[in-house]
Amino acid sequence: MTGVLRALAALSAFETVSVLALLVNLAAVHDTTVAGVLGPIHGALYLSVAATVLLGRGLTTRTRVGALVPVLSGPLTMVNLQREARTA
Repeated sequence: MTGVLRALAALSAFETVSVLALLVNLAAVHDTTVAGVLGPIHGALYLSVAATVLLGRGLTTRTRVGALVPVLSGPLTMVNLQREARTA
């Protein structure tokens, strides 16, 4: 796995965890402090995944488009990266 794929895998995993934490907070507690802390972290992770995918070389169009889908960008990117790693 290349450096870009490793970085995207890590960023996608962190982004997925952050969105799940936000959704759990919304469904269970709805604490504004948690949302206020996790919201910007999730936003930064989402933007970093999107920027890395758009600027990375050798990635498929499917991976690039999947990384831009809100809420699902983390899991979609991880699935697409696993496919790309198998074919590389």
